[in-house]
Amino acid sequence: MIDIKDINVLILAGGKGSRMNYCNKALLKYNNTTFLGHLSELFSDFSKIYLSLNSSQNIITDSFIRVDDDFKDIGPISGLYKGILESDLEYIFTVPCDVPNLNKEFINYISSFVSPYYDAFIVRDKNGFIHPLLGVYNKSCLSIIKESIKNEDYKILNIINKLNVRFIDLKYTIFDDNYILKNINTFEDYNTLNKKTKFFAVSGIKNSGKTTLITKLLEKFKENNYKVGTIKHDGHDFQMDNLDSDTDRHIKSGAQGTLIFSKSKYMFLENSLEKDLDFYLDFFKDYDFIILEGFKGSSFPKIEVIRKEISNISQCNKENLLFYVSDLNFIENNENLDILDINDIDSILKKIKSFLKKDDLA
Repeated sequence: MIDIKDINVLILAGGKGSRMNYCNKALLKYNNTTFLGHLSELFSDFSKIYLSLNSSQNIITDSFIRVDDDFKDIGPISGLYKGILESDLEYIFTVPCDVPNLNKEFINYISSFVSPYYDAFIVRDKNGFIHPLLGVYNKSCLSIIKESIKNEDYKILNIINKLNVRFIDLKYTIFDDNYILKNINTFEDYNTLNKKTKFFAVSGIKNSGKTTLITKLLEKFKENNYKVGTIKHDGHDFQMDNLDSDTDRHIKSGAQGTLIFSKSKYMFLENSLEKDLDFYLDFFKDYDFIILEGFKGSSFPKIEVIRKEISNISQCNKENLLFYVSDLNFIENNENLDILDINDIDSILKKIKSFLKKDDLA
């Protein structure tokens, strides 16, 4: 594996931004910084950062090495060629300026694939779509890129087909590629750029104490001025004239919104076939985060509640299982995860908040 100190970075910011009234997209602000500032921070551990611009752009580049396009009006291939040409290292990580949801975990994952055996390492999302401007290129690509420009073939995908490429498939990863790879191409995209809803699940078998723990957590979160919602899936198709008592406890404990759904309806007084969880999450898009109850077989981030009078065996899907909450000191089928005292709500809260910050969700 190639160390990131042996990789330069090329931020492609020379586009005209015609669909955004010809603004410099790199200078758009998000989360109290510009797109460019965010990328500068993300790639701060790499060797050097080159910034590809067109000659008419007036952007302060004190933190970058400016490279201007040599070829006009041929698209990003010009910036790609000039950046690779100017790089003083063999490898250069290329990234568009308008992907504000990138994070270091994702960047480090892509970088981990770099080796001397390929011309390029290119991201391919879960739908099989290739992102030719997001990846790592070797200087061995230069002759092919130059030949394509000479032949007036400016499609980078055509260049990809001529290179020895290692595609980095996201299909079997936990990355939310729709979120991370989202490009901001229009003002509509920019205006709808919101923080990602944060959530975790409290899981466990029936009568393990899930609802009791959730109500205690809700009270604590309320004391800390968080806006919290809850979602519960009912496998028994609840009746609207006899609503689930657990849901009522969520509201009384401080949930500012709660939703229960089953195979045929959800608790907004209208019938509906069961939908994907994302549909229900949308009701809470302006909340700080939400707590899911159940979902022990899911791959969502979750904690598992285990009480000794009910069981001593972990039965949750281990993918994204964060820790256990229990009155036991030993849990069977535990994969060396922490076990927190079920009565120590402050420690449980601290652990959850630590996870949210670590996952860049808070």
